[in-house]
Amino acid sequence: MHSRAAREGNVASNSAVELAPPAAPAAISVWDRVADRASQGDYRPSLRQDLTWARMKTRHGQPNIMLADRPRKYLRLSSRDDQIAQLMDGSRRVSDLVVEYFRRFGSFGFRQVTDLVTLLRQAGFLTDPPRDIYKDLRERLNPSPPVRERRWVEGSGLRMKFPVRGIDGLVTRYHDAVGRFVYTPVFLWSGALIATFGLLTFVRLLILGRDPFAPIAGSGLLAIVVLVIAYYFVIFVHESAHALTCKHYGRMVPKGGFMLYYLMPAFYVDVTDAWLEPWRHRIMIFWAGPFSGFILAGASALGASAFGTGLIGTVLFKLAVAAYLMNLLNMMPLLLWDGYWILEQWLEIPDLRQKALAFIKGPLWSRLWSRKRLTGRETFFTVFGLLSAGYSFGSIFLAYLYWRHRLGPIVSPLWLTPGLLGKVITVGLVGAIGVPLGIRYGRRLWGYRTAVMNAPAAARKALFTIRMSDRLRLLEGLAFLKSLPQKSLERLAGSAKVREIPAGATVVRQGERGDEFFILAAGQAAVLVRDQSEDRIVGEMTVGDFFGERALLKSGVREGTVKAQTPLRLLVFQSKAFWNELVGPVAWESRVRGALEERERLRALPMFADTGSRQLDLLAVKLQVRNFAAGDVIVKQGDPGDAFYIVREGSLEVLVRKERSRRRVRILKTGDFFGEIALLRDVPRIATVQGLDEGSVWRLERQDFRDLLGRYLDLEGQIAGVAASRMPRGHSMGGAN
Repeated sequence: MHSRAAREGNVASNSAVELAPPAAPAAISVWDRVADRASQGDYRPSLRQDLTWARMKTRHGQPNIMLADRPRKYLRLSSRDDQIAQLMDGSRRVSDLVVEYFRRFGSFGFRQVTDLVTLLRQAGFLTDPPRDIYKDLRERLNPSPPVRERRWVEGSGLRMKFPVRGIDGLVTRYHDAVGRFVYTPVFLWSGALIATFGLLTFVRLLILGRDPFAPIAGSGLLAIVVLVIAYYFVIFVHESAHALTCKHYGRMVPKGGFMLYYLMPAFYVDVTDAWLEPWRHRIMIFWAGPFSGFILAGASALGASAFGTGLIGTVLFKLAVAAYLMNLLNMMPLLLWDGYWILEQWLEIPDLRQKALAFIKGPLWSRLWSRKRLTGRETFFTVFGLLSAGYSFGSIFLAYLYWRHRLGPIVSPLWLTPGLLGKVITVGLVGAIGVPLGIRYGRRLWGYRTAVMNAPAAARKALFTIRMSDRLRLLEGLAFLKSLPQKSLERLAGSAKVREIPAGATVVRQGERGDEFFILAAGQAAVLVRDQSEDRIVGEMTVGDFFGERALLKSGVREGTVKAQTPLRLLVFQSKAFWNELVGPVAWESRVRGALEERERLRALPMFADTGSRQLDLLAVKLQVRNFAAGDVIVKQGDPGDAFYIVREGSLEVLVRKERSRRRVRILKTGDFFGEIALLRDVPRIATVQGLDEGSVWRLERQDFRDLLGRYLDLEGQIAGVAASRMPRGHSMGGAN
């Protein structure tokens, strides 16, 4: 409950309400039952009992809560989501959860609760699984032949996996056999020493002139084959270490297998279950692969030094080369390998690379152009983004020069060798390296070429991409424009400009002045508020949401920063043009201004701090303003309760009658509230609230409250970006919604 508010039933304290005995239930008709089942506010979510909870802390002490249907799906929850989800036992309606959210956190979490309920249901975490009725109906009307599920292959194209399922038992037996030795301090410290001395030995061998591509038994081809086999043996050991460490922490490894990544063969294991572990354990799982590789490389280098340049020494040296090459690349934090995931977990910045690259693509240059000082995080994004982009492209050129220098002397003689076999091997060797890289970066270069060629046409198309009917639909969804006639809406729709915003770019920045009002026509954006020199995400916006409405009231200081999470298409209204199009009776403009000013009043209340612009717009329409004078009774003790009240302005007193006397127990000021229990059930008022001076209250009736919940649960696309924002990523780990 809000700190200044009095809860109906005991306005002097925060204890639970003492309810009167319920009246005898009346007969319920069939139509009442149908209405009850159809009301989305009366939906009673029930969380499955077989789900797994993991409540942890981040490195900085913040809550990190995971809910999982192992090993199928993993969901990250906030601490508030956690508390509300625990109440979903099938006994509480969605409306009950919204009121409970209000009582616990002091704000109406319409969107927070309905988002959570919808997300849990879509994820299959509730006892009643989601069902697409329209899809079922189409299938009944037009049956399609059954499609055989491809269980032997996952993905397609350049990222194809051939999974081996049910390996958890095998990994468990493997861990039981070797885990008691591998994870002892003696083994770990011994491994570290072997890795260290082995690296020094390897460097010494290179200085002495040992050639990684030295022929074996006089055959350069055999040397390459041994090096390739060594490379894939290192990958196998690397992935096995990930799986073994995940199992060491008691987590599942449901599958692993072989994969083609841009046509290059490799191995993988699924350690998604590690998201249920604390951050230290996740870092250890990421580190296990490179650490095992460095031990293997060190041991091989020491063996190569001991056996000299003979057959065994040459093979061990090639194994050391493959292990060092593979694991040093894996520790490079500028690519999406183990080093990057370790850095991301340590910094606790999800999607670090994407955010850094998005920042240097657009926001960085606008900040430099406006000569604004970069924050600490922005400086890090700049350095990391530039290094990542430079390394991604530079590594291609360096790799080409290196392999040309090293493989040239081997490939050329093979090609010139008489007979077909040498030429086939040469083509296969060059193709194994060149085809995947050619496909990958050829597609990227073709995309750049296409973007450049289509830029003029795309710019012209952007001006007309939003049809008039779609513009009108977006405007008609704004409650503060409900009073406008159709002609005025059409003129407004025609006056809007269309603006394209790339992903990662900032649309408006907190503290800046603006004279533009925006409606989101496509894409998804995040709302950030500056908190202790860092931007903190406080909300998300999808199609139909709007921002910048303060610019229409000539107080256009932006209260937050809006940043594009995906490419955006916006309808943009200049303040002057907006009001110029409202040609007609003065009452039209005054109504719109009045509706906007009413929303500003609501926005200033703490209880609506978590409410988005679109949701606040829906709420403002349902709230009725009731004026009162000194002595006017708003609610009377003993009367049935059917509405909830918020003090809009002025002050009221709360009086409780006991026997023949009345006692004042509280004075309510602007922003205080009373009567929230009436939103849920018929309970007699146990206190009288009357005016102390002139003022007004907002009144929300129970049916309007239920209608609001229905509107929230019906907002299509509202959930689309929520899952993405909760999805952790990592090497060898699937995403979690």
